[in-house]
Formats: sequence, C-alpha cells, structure tokens
Amino acid sequence: MQKQTPAIPPPEFTSQFKSAAEDCLEVARIHRREAKQLLEGAQAAEAEGRREEARLLKDLAEAREATALEFEKTARGETKDPIVGEILDWQEDLCSAYEPHKLTFVTGNEPAPQQLVEELYQPPPGPLGRFVAWVGHWFA
Repeated sequence: MQKQTPAIPPPEFTSQFKSAAEDCLEVARIHRREAKQLLEGAQAAEAEGRREEARLLKDLAEAREATALEFEKTARGETKDPIVGEILDWQEDLCSAYEPHKLTFVTGNEPAPQQLVEELYQPPPGPLGRFVAWVGHWFA
C-alpha cells in the first residue's frame, strides 16, 4: 500500500508586497498629483492678484515635478534612490561640521567654572522653609 501525500491547497491570500520600482512609481504619481494641485492653486492666486503667492506655488510645483522625475528615473533603474542620496548628503554635512562634546572636570587646584557655581547655588529658604526646618529641628 502506498502512502498518499495530501494535496496542498493553493493559498487563499495574495501578496501585498510591491517591488521597489512600483513603490517609486507610486511616489512619483503622488508628487505629480501634488504638483498639479499646486499649479491650480497658483493659477487661482494669480487670477486673484496675489502674484507673490502664485510665484511661490509655482516654485513648489516645479520642485515636486523634479522630485517626481527623480523617482521615475529610480523606478527605471537609471539612478539610485533619491531619498537615500538626500540622507547621505545631509550626513556628510553633519559629519563635516561635527564638534565633539568636551567635558570640563573640576579639580581641587583650580577655581570652579562660573557656570558650575551658578548651577550648584541654592537660594536661601523662604519663611515657610525656615519654619519647616525649625519644626523639624524639634522632632529630630
């Protein structure tokens, strides 16, 4: 008698995962939609005579369009991920301007820095504090 292996049914779910290219295209579509909305707002602002606002909205729309083009190039494999590039650029700027924290140690041979003296200064107790201390003296 042969052992029969049970048939494995096909999965009832579909994968929600997308490729990186599909994600980049989706982000590009979002940026294009935002650029379109910004251009519409710029046209409305210009029609109402708000030239400075219209110019600002047009500049923002152009920046969104440029970002959408970068994401489309990334989806086609022509360039690397623009977000990663932006983070790395920012990291290089941060590393070039980094200044490590310097601890100041106080020894007994030199006077303490003024900042430390100000931090450690305790103001004298007020009338209530003096009363509590006086009452506490009798119970201690």
